[in-house]
Amino acid sequence: MNIREEIATHGIRNSHLLSIAPTGSISILANNISGGLEPAFDFTYNRKVLNADGTRTTHTVVDYAYQLWKNKYKSETPLPDYFVNANQLSPGEHLKMQAALQPYVDHSISKTINIPENFSFEAFENVYQSAYNKGLKGCTTFRPNPVTGAILEQSDQGAQVHCCTLDREAD
Repeated sequence: MNIREEIATHGIRNSHLLSIAPTGSISILANNISGGLEPAFDFTYNRKVLNADGTRTTHTVVDYAYQLWKNKYKSETPLPDYFVNANQLSPGEHLKMQAALQPYVDHSISKTINIPENFSFEAFENVYQSAYNKGLKGCTTFRPNPVTGAILEQSDQGAQVHCCTLDREAD
């Protein structure tokens, strides 16, 4: 009996076989090589880390592909147009990316849509309606504001980099 016949006869125990983890944060543990389907937040940015004592430390993070490009072509060479960060994409473009993958993923997809601070309520509401209309199983948005602030913030290009590599695993 083949697997399709087995499933038809007995059902399947695991109702969800394919999931996309929240790769933006996980990628930092792998030296920021890839955020999966997430575009780079920015090519150089600051990340706030919550310490055990409740304080926060800010670290500069550099996108892996961006760093490779800069190492190879030097800083004076402009980035090609295919280097796009999350803030260069409209909320609709973020949704299109998620919608392209959703039919092949059983769970909802961990993907953050960056929303500008000045986004109107109606436009914000439309993001969720559009996600629903596209058949998405989840929709995560983030809009920085003065009360909650932001975990990730754009930074100065020349800042000192803190990264998580094996030789710095205690950091």
